[in-house]
Amino acid sequence: MERATIHRHIYLVLLALLGGSMVTSVWLSNLVWVLLLVNWLVEGRWREKWQMACESRLLQAFLVLYLTFIIGMAWTSNLGHGLSVLQVKMPLLFVPLVLLTTRPATGRARHLILNFYALTVLVVSIIGLVRMLTIPDLPYREMVPYVSHIRFALNCCMVIFLCVGLIVQRKQGTPVPQSIIGCMVLLWMLAFVMLLHSYTAVAVLAIVSLVLLLTHYRRWPLIALWVLLAGGASAAVLYEVHNYYSLIPQATAPLRTYTDGNRPYMHAQDGMVENGNYINNYLCSEELSAEWEKRSTMAYDSMTNEGYTVGSTLIRYLNALGLTKDSVGVHALTAEQVHDIEQGVANPVYHSHNPLRRMVYVMLLEHEFHKHTHSINGFTMLQRYELWGTSIDVIREHPWFGVGTGDVDDQIDLQLVHRQSDLAGSGKRSHNQYLGLLAAFGIVGFLLLTAIFIRPLRKSSALRSPLMLAWMLTILISMLTEDTLDTLAGQLLCTWFLAFRPLPDKQ
Repeated sequence: MERATIHRHIYLVLLALLGGSMVTSVWLSNLVWVLLLVNWLVEGRWREKWQMACESRLLQAFLVLYLTFIIGMAWTSNLGHGLSVLQVKMPLLFVPLVLLTTRPATGRARHLILNFYALTVLVVSIIGLVRMLTIPDLPYREMVPYVSHIRFALNCCMVIFLCVGLIVQRKQGTPVPQSIIGCMVLLWMLAFVMLLHSYTAVAVLAIVSLVLLLTHYRRWPLIALWVLLAGGASAAVLYEVHNYYSLIPQATAPLRTYTDGNRPYMHAQDGMVENGNYINNYLCSEELSAEWEKRSTMAYDSMTNEGYTVGSTLIRYLNALGLTKDSVGVHALTAEQVHDIEQGVANPVYHSHNPLRRMVYVMLLEHEFHKHTHSINGFTMLQRYELWGTSIDVIREHPWFGVGTGDVDDQIDLQLVHRQSDLAGSGKRSHNQYLGLLAAFGIVGFLLLTAIFIRPLRKSSALRSPLMLAWMLTILISMLTEDTLDTLAGQLLCTWFLAFRPLPDKQ
């Protein structure tokens, strides 16, 4: 076997392993992309690689991206963190270098590698389901044990788009059994995305599927189906919103003054609603704490796993059931419900088998809580809004060239302290890649990067491929709510699919 053939086989095997390790192991991912680079160096063929590098404007764009991070060290004050950023982002330099100067995977090899990737994502999702069913009170963020649930949800989206391509191409010769398997995997992945509570992934699925229908598939029955599904989902969301705010009889009846034990109720009248009831009405703390001590070994003022007191969790749980927050309400709880409260479950809806209801109720509670208390503790969407606003403050103070590669996190934290935010000292990032780049490199750097990527993406033959278009849009949309380039899983998602670009790749 010729040397070039051996290196090609090694490349394809490592490429498959890299796709699988994206959702299974950070350690293995780092090992595999380094081995890909080593194989690329040992392989030689420098004249061919140089020619491909010169022709690939997309590779040049990735090189400029990494070079920008290097240049950004010139005006950063936190050199240590800046060097750490350069180290973390090395896959953004070397993975595109290897993939875009190597012939793309085509034919049977392409098919096998993508199937292995999809199978790995499927297996991990099944592991997540087993964990959810066997580990009591497992938070949805911890269903997938290997990578962030958001990054995994984006990989689920890519598998869904792979399945859609397989099903739509049925007339082009896809065997019936494969189409059936594709439908089953697609439906399961849709369900698992809902279980992961990823609003970003839901947005990706809605937007990207519509774009693919309008640009590549262009079949009116499929477009009509998309409209029907989108309309049904919108109606379901509106129905859940209506249920959330539809007041129960207790909330609309004249407020009682005393409990059955002849102790006074407190009615806050602050208007904060959950599950059709006012959270802070019909509250008698004295009876609550006394009766709770009879039902549980956990102290009323102790902390749950979710970081809230048992008392506040109990109040919300009773409210969600439409019970008064007194001894009568606590006495009505079942042993299972008492256990839920001890574990930090503040609303029985969170254990509902309807993931859409859970997602809507969580979002509405965040809105209600912030409207009345202005606190953002424990609420991911509200924290994102706070971080976005803080990032914009940093950009306003350093509009043209930003704060440099290593100072973004420090400057965001300083702004959070200045705002007296609950997130001060949390070390959280922008949660928006575009704002993060603007904060680091300013308007000048951001416009340079935008221009350097727009041209190859606009002119590239890759956009003629539904898979590549879906990949590109998934990355661009995810960057609106995530720091996609700041984690290895995100960086590999941004680069791994370059190996499947269509030929020729002359941008």
